[in-house]
Amino acid sequence: MPSTIKILGYAGLIPFFGLAVLSLTLNDNTLVIDSLSLYAFGIFTFLCGAWWPTTDMQNAKFWRIVLSNFLFLTAFFVFLLLSNQWLAIGSLLFILIWAIERFSSLIPQHSLSYSKMRTVLTFVASLSMITTYLFGAV
Repeated sequence: MPSTIKILGYAGLIPFFGLAVLSLTLNDNTLVIDSLSLYAFGIFTFLCGAWWPTTDMQNAKFWRIVLSNFLFLTAFFVFLLLSNQWLAIGSLLFILIWAIERFSSLIPQHSLSYSKMRTVLTFVASLSMITTYLFGAV
């Protein structure tokens, strides 16, 4: 796996971890929680979009594209209509998308090093979100 992917992947955890810590330490943390929510939604959107093949749309698996859209729309409407619960539900959606990538045949298998990194990224992001939801909420 290229080092650029590792660096960008792990650097993407900085906002998750940093905003979660800030949400626990600041008294007036509404902006911090909103920032974490929006960042998490953006990353989730990116992950759904990554399921779309870039080289040959003719060989795209139909159900992968449908599931990607379904998960995005689920996250979008939770983010929009249940914003106070987004961090909790979103953390579960992160784990769901990881599980689909890891255990289904819809997504091509990645290298072991990438799979390990995605596992760490998913669980740190989800833990940051659920910690903020449970203990950092205003």
